[in-house]
Amino acid sequence: MKIGIVTPTFHPYPGGVAEHVYHEYLELSGLGHDVRIVTSRFGAGESPAEDRVIRVGRAISVPANGSMCPVAVTPGMTSRLRDVFEQEAFDVLHVHEPLMPFLCLCAVDAAAVPVVGTFHASNDSGLAYRLFAPVLRRRFEKLARRIAVSEAARASVRPLFGGTYDIVPNGVDVDRFAHAVPIEELQDGSFNILFVGRLEPRKGAKYLFRALPAILSRVPNARLTVVGSGPLSRHYRSFLPAGCVDRVRFEGLVSGEMLARHFATADVYCSPATGGESFGIVLLEAMAAGAAIVASEIPGYRDVVEHGRTGLLVGPRSPGALAGSIARLRNDPVLSRRLVEGAREAVRRYAWERVTAEILDVLLAAVSREDVGSDQEREPPASERERERIESLV
Repeated sequence: MKIGIVTPTFHPYPGGVAEHVYHEYLELSGLGHDVRIVTSRFGAGESPAEDRVIRVGRAISVPANGSMCPVAVTPGMTSRLRDVFEQEAFDVLHVHEPLMPFLCLCAVDAAAVPVVGTFHASNDSGLAYRLFAPVLRRRFEKLARRIAVSEAARASVRPLFGGTYDIVPNGVDVDRFAHAVPIEELQDGSFNILFVGRLEPRKGAKYLFRALPAILSRVPNARLTVVGSGPLSRHYRSFLPAGCVDRVRFEGLVSGEMLARHFATADVYCSPATGGESFGIVLLEAMAAGAAIVASEIPGYRDVVEHGRTGLLVGPRSPGALAGSIARLRNDPVLSRRLVEGAREAVRRYAWERVTAEILDVLLAAVSREDVGSDQEREPPASERERERIESLV
């Protein structure tokens, strides 16, 4: 089957959707499918799969949902995409964020084959959907099947547009993170706390920075490593209390290998996001790497972390709660080990081979024009059902 994956973000632009698309491409290609990625240009740099990437238009960053989001712009985009689709002769299109301007919306318009749309975002207000609902509805109704990566993502779109959805979560390269080698120079007796993410409002880094004095008063050997960047990086550094600066390392953007090694080095991974997170791929990465988790109790994160079993969840925007939970994990190694073990077991559900099998099931259903039923838990993917059938005959 020839599959076109349309995505609003991709390498070299970092982020969860880009990682999702890259691993979907790898897994589907490994299963023998012919896959192309249709996206935009994001400045200098290429992807590891550039020979399978078709770039249309150039992305500019605009503020949205507490973040800076890339939006692709180019004259005549729908016409250009129609030419691409005609030349490539895809059997099915998988469009990530199908209602996001302009690349994804235009791709839905230009498609002459079944389209599967995956909704990633969790938008507490849903303002953009409400404002443009009449324009978006026609594109929404063109989708042959719909996927949401979490209950939070589904809750952001279904109240306005209705419809039924398959819940297929984001995935993680479990082996890569589980077998990553810790960074030797950081294994110096310090208690390592890790933050990974863009330095922007919704990621909540300033609340972790404000928690540092309380953390250091209880865990004097604590050290915070910050991986990530953004246009507001210098502004966010200003939230660091003066007496804590020497206990913080800013690493900026790092390679995929170094990211896995930072997770493997961390005693605690902390994600103090304030909202707007539909899932939290970084939580899966921390779980696979064996870092104990302290994260905000927000809808998307509750779909991934079970409080007291796979991590600790605290109220958002609460430096005191962050400090208390991090110190608790430092001072209660039995609890920390129990959470890490629970997380390592739970993260297996998100291995890419399983997630991609579920995505493939939906793509095949779209191509076969299979009727969409009501929202419910998905059956095992086709490959898993077939294995179970064979085993029942043995």
